[in-house]
Amino acid sequence: MFTVRPYKEEDAAACGDCFYEGFFSCSVDQNDKILLRDYAQILIEKCNFTYVAETEDHQVVGFICGKYDKRFSKALAAQYETKKHYGRWCKMFLKFYLKRYKMSAPFQKQFDAFFRQLQERDKETVGKCDLELVALSSRRNYRKGLGTALVTQFLNRAKADGADRVRLFTNTLASWEFYEKRGFKKVAEKPFQDGSGNQSLVYEYVLKENEYEKHHL
Repeated sequence: MFTVRPYKEEDAAACGDCFYEGFFSCSVDQNDKILLRDYAQILIEKCNFTYVAETEDHQVVGFICGKYDKRFSKALAAQYETKKHYGRWCKMFLKFYLKRYKMSAPFQKQFDAFFRQLQERDKETVGKCDLELVALSSRRNYRKGLGTALVTQFLNRAKADGADRVRLFTNTLASWEFYEKRGFKKVAEKPFQDGSGNQSLVYEYVLKENEYEKHHL
């Protein structure tokens, strides 16, 4: 059993663990975990809101975060529920680009591949919505029902804030089937630039029909 609640700053390390288990398969050492914690924290702080899933013994085992588009609501897009640490951001990016995290070789290889996949993200296509689901990740041993609970909370929040359309970026290497089973529809796909045959994907969830759709269905 678990509960879904708003993210707190002290959840950063646990979210880093969730991020690792959601996107990587190699073993990691302490230096790798430092990068994962920093990356998860910065990702979350760049979003307007984040929810975590917590077990009965207070372990954070999953998180989801979203970012509003300014064209939908300047007020919501400027409202951040997590305190921003700009100094920590700068240090993290400098440390990353100067290759001072001292990541283990297996993790470095997987993280580089993950980072290259992010470059496939089409900002214009993903951004044509009210709210972007930026990240959803969880611990492997707690996934039964957890992802659904987090997505449900996310969509309820979007609806309460008046959003009509939610979009997310993923690819054919990730669990895009999870989103299709929960009502998301694919609205765009594009081949990876590396010629690998993989596809970047954009999925959309419509919370309510617009007036045109109501009269033309």
